[in-house]
Parts: sequence; C-alpha cells; structure tokens
Amino acid sequence: MRTLIFSLFASLTLFFSSCMKHASDYDPPYGVALNTWTFSDGTKNYVGDFLVNPVLDTTIQSNNTYTLSMTGTHKGSGQLLTMAISLADRDFAVKSYKSGISGSNHSTSFNYSGSAGSRDAIYSSSNNDPGAVMTYNISYYDAVKNTITISFSGQVFDAGGNLMNISKGKMTAYIDRK
Repeated sequence: MRTLIFSLFASLTLFFSSCMKHASDYDPPYGVALNTWTFSDGTKNYVGDFLVNPVLDTTIQSNNTYTLSMTGTHKGSGQLLTMAISLADRDFAVKSYKSGISGSNHSTSFNYSGSAGSRDAIYSSSNNDPGAVMTYNISYYDAVKNTITISFSGQVFDAGGNLMNISKGKMTAYIDRK
C-alpha cells in the first residue's frame, strides 16, 4: 500500500511539474522586446519589428535638432510603421516631443502605411500636416547598451482625413548612431 501511495504521489508530482512553464519560456511582449513596436487604434492592436535598428543622425540639422528615424514592419501584413523625431540633443535628455504642431520646423512624424510600394498613409501625424497631435515620451535610455524605449499616443489622421486616436504605443530598440 505504501508503495502504491508513493508511486501515485511521484506520478502526480511529475505530471504537474511537466505542465508548468519556466520563466524563460515567456517572450517579452511587443514594444518591450528589443527592436519591436506596438500601438492600438482602439479597435485593433498593431505589432511589429524593426528589421534594421533605428538611426540617430548625430549631425546637427539646420533647425538645431538631431533626427531619430525608424521603420518597422507589421508582424502579419507587412504594413510599415515609420517614425521620425527631431531631438533637442543626442543624449535623450529632453524626454517629450510632439508631432502635428502648426508652425514647427521640426521633422517629427508618425506614419503607418499600406506597404513600401504604396506609401499611402493609413494613419499619419506630421508637422507638415498639423492638427493631429501625437506625443512621444522617452521613458528609458541606456547609454551603455544604446537602447531606448519610447511611448507614444495621441491623434492621427486616417486615410480619409478623419481624426483617430492612437493609444498604448510603445517601441524599444537598439539605436545606431551615424
């Protein structure tokens, strides 16, 4: 009887421990894992990867800013996310930026488009077409690893010119400097 109880206990222990996931089995979510991004339009969540590291142009521009630019692809459709932020410095000391501002000569923008071939915007916010104001907040920067996390949210124009809300935007990536 004692052997039967021990065998049953050992079998149950093995069964339940084999069903448990190890912490290393969990992948970080999009926007948290390196070179990924995510955002929501309120009805759908969009996720994707940066196939090439975002680039910080360390040459000062004519408007006294530095441009951080990035392009990523949607995980399922191949649609493109393109963002550019005109930074006040190369060390990310200033933490908040906006696009969609009238009268700004900064090239800060958010574009989500159908494909590289069409470049027709599904969603956009740009200082060249003001009115849809998007906010970008640098929430983390590691100068040693050269990684950055930016959260973003606000308004965009859809393909029909209507204002839409974007929320829960986040990207994390390695930064290449040129």
